[in-house]
Amino acid sequence: MTHKEVREQMERVREQLRAMIAEGRADEAVEMAFTMLLELQHHNIHLVLELAKERRARSGRQTERIDPAQLLLMLDLMVASAEDESADLAATTAEDAVLDRERDDFQAATPSPIRRRPVRRRPPRELPRDVIRHELPESERACGSCGEPMRAIGEDVSELLELVPAHFRVQEHHRVKYACGRCKDGVTTAPGPDKLIEKGLAGPGLLAHVAVSKYEDHIPLHRLSEMYARGGVELARSTLCGWVEAVAEEVRPVVERIWEKARSSHTLQTDGSGLKVLDRDDPEGVRTGTMWCFVGDEKYVTFRYAPTGSGEDGPWKFLAGREGYLQADAASVFDRLYNGARANATEVGCWAHARRKFHALQDTDVRVAYPLKLISQLYRVEDLADRRGLDAEAREALRHERASPILERLDRWLQRTALSEPPASALTRACGYCLKQWPALTEFVHDGLLPLDNNCCERQIRSLALGRKNYLFAGSDAGAERAAILYSLLRTAALAGIDTYAYLIKLLGRLAAGWPQRRIDELLPENHVAAVAPDEAAVPQPVS
Repeated sequence: MTHKEVREQMERVREQLRAMIAEGRADEAVEMAFTMLLELQHHNIHLVLELAKERRARSGRQTERIDPAQLLLMLDLMVASAEDESADLAATTAEDAVLDRERDDFQAATPSPIRRRPVRRRPPRELPRDVIRHELPESERACGSCGEPMRAIGEDVSELLELVPAHFRVQEHHRVKYACGRCKDGVTTAPGPDKLIEKGLAGPGLLAHVAVSKYEDHIPLHRLSEMYARGGVELARSTLCGWVEAVAEEVRPVVERIWEKARSSHTLQTDGSGLKVLDRDDPEGVRTGTMWCFVGDEKYVTFRYAPTGSGEDGPWKFLAGREGYLQADAASVFDRLYNGARANATEVGCWAHARRKFHALQDTDVRVAYPLKLISQLYRVEDLADRRGLDAEAREALRHERASPILERLDRWLQRTALSEPPASALTRACGYCLKQWPALTEFVHDGLLPLDNNCCERQIRSLALGRKNYLFAGSDAGAERAAILYSLLRTAALAGIDTYAYLIKLLGRLAAGWPQRRIDELLPENHVAAVAPDEAAVPQPVS
């Protein structure tokens, strides 16, 4: 519509209002004008939010923080709010103020570190050092005044941090042979090193490096082969694949023990992600399998590969008979684990998934600012519990005291909004998701050990997603299963806060030496000691 057409339309509206006033219908004219102003304001708000959305998309900002201006716009729209809705808004504002005050009090009571000027860190003392002396040549050691030769009186020491590219070393294991000079009754040879691969070339450090490079650093094996070639050793990709297979098969018992601990955990989180697998029998040459991730008590990580995405190959098979808490999104594939068909688990909802339904609408519907604010307050209550260092019992009490009123206000808003909105609207669907999941979403109030969301599990899947972008697909179902084994081991080690590379070297060395199955728990990442004992380092001494 052109500017001229807008002016003509407004002139017609003005004449219509004047005519209504002249006929004595002033109240009707005021109501008409007020309705038009509300509609114009509503339309303007949508335009402002759409503009903000486009600016964020262009600038690349992905923050999920709520803009305070959105709350103000929402309040402007609620000119006809009911008394209970106004009370909820007041309670929400008051709760926000209390949480702010408690956070500030906690920060004031906690001594903050003294801010000092940044100082350049010195290289660690334990790094190998090369001492390089710089001396004046003989011709420059004469004194400039008397001509006598100067003598050294001290040194100025500076440090230069240098990088020496990774390089290969060959360990020659000389096995001394013994024989009796009198009896001539055979030869006895000293035992050689324990090898993970019989007659194999790779030692534990190299095998661990290959596994960690692919499944922790997300480097495809063909790139790793090129990197090794620059180091002076040409290793075919097929050779590296064979080494990965050997490592996966060797650590399988440890991963199975991790899976047992995950299944028996108090809270088990799960989610799935697709993985492309080469298949010659498929018309397209590739099909999509599923990597199911399970995290027990945010401590034990296990990936399980399924050739399809069905429940029969996935959760129904892996979690059959599960009792206890199971946290996942609201996908229907998990329903049989709650209703007794395959398991009798207690469903725990994910507030991160519920929140995303509203966050997706924040640029087009200003009303979602209110539920987003309430959900953020739930997380602030959890942050308060973390700051206080509360145990499970005290955290549960805090949730009953502080989170329950927040949930009540959110429930009332969801009920009212779902009834007043068209059934097919996006806001109605977002509200319906929460209302359908409400028992599962509020389960955390009754147990202080339950997390609010499934994010810990999703963070583990992120490692899979990063690797998938680089190596694109698995070569076969067997390759995908090996990937699941190594992802399980390395992600569990990462959650334990240890050096995954050092842990894998130590683990492979012990397994190659024939570690007894009855002591398998000692090999779990949680029992790893960062400093490798000298007797377990197995560093051969050079021969002269």
